[in-house]
Amino acid sequence: MTSEPDLRHPAARAFGWMALLGVAIGVAIGLFSAGALTATGVTSADLPPLAAPTSEPTSEPTPSATPTTEAPQADNTPKPRLTPVPGNRVAPGERFPIQGVLPTVKSGTVLQVEVKDGDGPWDDFPVTVTARDGGRFETQIYTSRTGERKFRVTDKASGDSTPEITVTIG
Repeated sequence: MTSEPDLRHPAARAFGWMALLGVAIGVAIGLFSAGALTATGVTSADLPPLAAPTSEPTSEPTPSATPTTEAPQADNTPKPRLTPVPGNRVAPGERFPIQGVLPTVKSGTVLQVEVKDGDGPWDDFPVTVTARDGGRFETQIYTSRTGERKFRVTDKASGDSTPEITVTIG
C-alpha cells in the first residue's frame, strides 16, 4: 500500500508560521504600547479609589480666622496659596492632594492644575478643579513620571496663579 504525499502539508505549515509570526508581532506591539502609556502616566492600574467628595468644610484654617504675629499687610486681601504635600515626596502613582485658595476667583470658576519639570515651561496637567466660596479648591492627582515636579493652580481667564509647590515623585 502506497501513501500519496499530502499536498496541503506545506501550505498548512506556512499558515502555522504566519499565525505564529502574527502573535509575536501582536505581543511586541502590546508590550511597547503598555510601556509607553505607563511612562506618560496615562495608566491607572493598581491605584486606590478616590475618596468621595464631601461638602464638609476642611480643617484648614483660613488666613483671617487666626491672628498672627506677623507684620500686618498693607491690604487685607487674602493671598493665593497652595498647601505643600506632606513630606514633599510621594511614590509614583500615589494620589496626593492639591488644595489651596485663589481669592480672586468666584465660586464655580474652573481652575487648571499646571505642572513644570525642571526649567521647562508650565504645562497643563490633565486635571481641573472648581473653586468654592472664597476661591478655595481641593482635588487629588497622581503621576507616575518620576523626579522633582512643580505644581500650581491657575485661573486661565484672568491669568492669576497660586504660588508653586515642589513634589518629588519616586
